[in-house]
Amino acid sequence: MDTGPKYPWRLATNERYREVIRTLMGLSTASLLLPVFFAREFLGIKSTTPLKDVFGVGVYWSWGLLVFAVLAGVIFHFLSAKWVRLAWGQPAGIFTIGVSENFIERAMEVCFWATTLAFLLGLALIVRFFVTYEAHP
Repeated sequence: MDTGPKYPWRLATNERYREVIRTLMGLSTASLLLPVFFAREFLGIKSTTPLKDVFGVGVYWSWGLLVFAVLAGVIFHFLSAKWVRLAWGQPAGIFTIGVSENFIERAMEVCFWATTLAFLLGLALIVRFFVTYEAHP
């Protein structure tokens, strides 16, 4: 009787992808706070000025994208657990519905790139805000 995984390479590969997603989720979460903390410090915005009057639509879009990146990362981790089950030769399902290896692999790929692109675009919008900000008297 074989007690090892059916596909041992999947476990090692999966852990590498999980580490990337884990890092992007942490960076996305931290980036959510960048405009709030850095606006007053680096842009010289007075504490009496509400930040909602300063932030443009790009900052709000960046927050949405960064939250989306975190959520896509959570889904990736959920699917990753299913991928590990399949690597051990066990059946996997989502809400009691059986899923194929191909479905899990494609869904993980979509979540991986959604997390990556949403983080990069969200961060780019924050940087754009800081670079293009002009103080109004």
